Amino acid sequence: MAAKGKMFLVGTRFFCVIIFITAFTTVKASTTVESTTSTANFTTAAETTTTEATTTTEPTTTQAPTEPPTTTPPILTFDPSSVAANIDLGRCWCDVTGNACDINCCCDTDCDQADITSFDRCKESPISVDSQYCVQEEVILTDNSVYTSQKTQDGLFCIYKDNNQARNYYSIPDMINSLDTFNFYRDRYASFTYSPTVSADTTYAQFYKVGDPVFVVYEDLTSGYLTIPQGEPNCQSNNPVSYLVDQSFKCTRQMRTLNANSCENTPYLNASSYLTSVRIVKTPYLFTWIINGTEVTTPIPTTTTTRTTTPAPTTVTVTTSNEQRSLYNNSYTMEFEMERVECVDGNGLVVDCSFNAPSFNTSHCNNAVLGVEYHITHDGSNGITRAGVRLLLGSIQASDLPLTQTYGSSFTSVNEVNKTITERSGNPGYIVGKPVRAGVLVQNSTLALGDRYAIVEDMYNLTIIRGSATGTCLTDSANREQINFGINMVSGCLIRFNLFNVSADQYCSAMQDTVIDAMEGVVDTLTRDDPTIQRRVATYGNSNPLVPGDWVQILRNAPTPTTAQDTTVTQEGPKCTISMGMHTEILYANTGALANPQPKIIGVSFKYEPKQDIIYTCAGTRCTAGNTDVDQSYEVRHSVTFIDASQPATGYVGEPPVFLAKVPYDFFYPFISSSTRTGLSSYLYLVIFIFLCSNFLSKWL
Repeated sequence: MAAKGKMFLVGTRFFCVIIFITAFTTVKASTTVESTTSTANFTTAAETTTTEATTTTEPTTTQAPTEPPTTTPPILTFDPSSVAANIDLGRCWCDVTGNACDINCCCDTDCDQADITSFDRCKESPISVDSQYCVQEEVILTDNSVYTSQKTQDGLFCIYKDNNQARNYYSIPDMINSLDTFNFYRDRYASFTYSPTVSADTTYAQFYKVGDPVFVVYEDLTSGYLTIPQGEPNCQSNNPVSYLVDQSFKCTRQMRTLNANSCENTPYLNASSYLTSVRIVKTPYLFTWIINGTEVTTPIPTTTTTRTTTPAPTTVTVTTSNEQRSLYNNSYTMEFEMERVECVDGNGLVVDCSFNAPSFNTSHCNNAVLGVEYHITHDGSNGITRAGVRLLLGSIQASDLPLTQTYGSSFTSVNEVNKTITERSGNPGYIVGKPVRAGVLVQNSTLALGDRYAIVEDMYNLTIIRGSATGTCLTDSANREQINFGINMVSGCLIRFNLFNVSADQYCSAMQDTVIDAMEGVVDTLTRDDPTIQRRVATYGNSNPLVPGDWVQILRNAPTPTTAQDTTVTQEGPKCTISMGMHTEILYANTGALANPQPKIIGVSFKYEPKQDIIYTCAGTRCTAGNTDVDQSYEVRHSVTFIDASQPATGYVGEPPVFLAKVPYDFFYPFISSSTRTGLSSYLYLVIFIFLCSNFLSKWL
């Protein structure tokens, strides 16, 4: 054992000697290289002063190139300001205003002591510290903590004293005074160039794929994309309709004035501009079939019973002149059909109407386009079979400017035509961002369904009020914001009201009804007043409208009706005590598996704000005695909050199992006289045997 210990100590000492020799050799080599480098740098700095930037940036293994001869006339030069080498030029980087004190710039010489005293802080200088230093003094400027700071260094070697300060500063570059010198350095150091590219010939696919832009052709035989405007704050018409991708956008038209000329001659206000003098391309095979107006292949029939892909042309045979076809009018293009026209009346209700051109009447522009939707029917890879346009028209006035319009595109398969398509917001649980489904409970007494209740979703939608660009509340259903599951929202706007055709004692009651209608988005008084018509919300994203039990009723904490105590008539006008805001609170809980939770709405409440005093005040030149047609603006607020009321899963811990130790009847043979006997004697012998074994083992271990 002693010999082995001695051999271990000798080996350890020998290993330490080897480590010491290796470290000494490494330090010596490093010192030699550093000396050589320092000597080279010193020689360079002594021999040249104007080309220091070019020589110091070159690697030591690469020979510095010589400047090309100057062939262009030299540029008139002047001596630049002298800059000392190896100094920090940005000590007071925050002093960016000459002859003025920059706020919170404590190093600014234009700031006196009174200015510095008013500063809440001093802007810190961006300091770059070399990580190779053993002690980085610049990291901690002031340490008034009771705790001690411990500095660590990850590297094996570090610099304790740096006698080569030049390596921590950039070299002073020379000014370039000739174009040849500039080109020389550009070609040497530039990492990119802008060179002209050769445009490739345009190629067209044989059929549309998902996401491909939909083509259109115009009467002048030009082709392009079918676009739907989008963007805020201005409408941008550079968004192509993508094949089989439904899209919907809102954008603002920056109209400044509204008169007869702007109303009747603005293209985006005229419905005919969206479907005339343009045809939609059924399939991009059109551009392969017709080249420069000449038919180059035989087209396939436009009506076919099998869903086959348009084949690529195998042979190119130019037809005669009498078979020339127009790119605009052929079997591979079709006109847009007027599918549906709806109008918004003065009360904000959407009603059916006829297609008419815009017309200006006194102060209103009638039949102006408020929304456009392209509804396209497709047959998969066979292309487009039908293209329809759905228009929403309305009357606008100067107070509605700038105008907000809606644009969209939707696709329907030929296999889905004449089928009732239902939009789900989840299956079953709601998906975040999907609309919260709502409707009205009605009683159906038709013979087909019998006397039963059902939910009609077209009669009501859960929305939040939205303001226009001028701040006025948009109360019509077309301009309200959809409430989407899991997204909290808040909105505020101005409701304009006047005393025209409303007596002073009825003003407060009428004002409160206007606020309620704006908050809840009701489309008629029947929905608000009739107790048999109940608004309900789907508990799941796929709730069946024919099962009313899967729809939860909206609870209303409505403000109390206005009374004589809530109305006070003063010289300035009526003073009302009414509620001016509402909060929509939606309770939901996760159901199903913990790994795949399915949100379920369990309650919806309309909670109105406490009543506050609103005074009708009249100000301005129009406020004369008896002039009741003066609008008053009142701010209203509406918010939506989703509250997670999920209950934790019920945990269950099983009882620990009972350990039953059983051995064969002859396990202790021949220590037990009779291995078949069971009873107290057998267990006693077992205990004695274990005890003897433990004593025996303890002596040997």
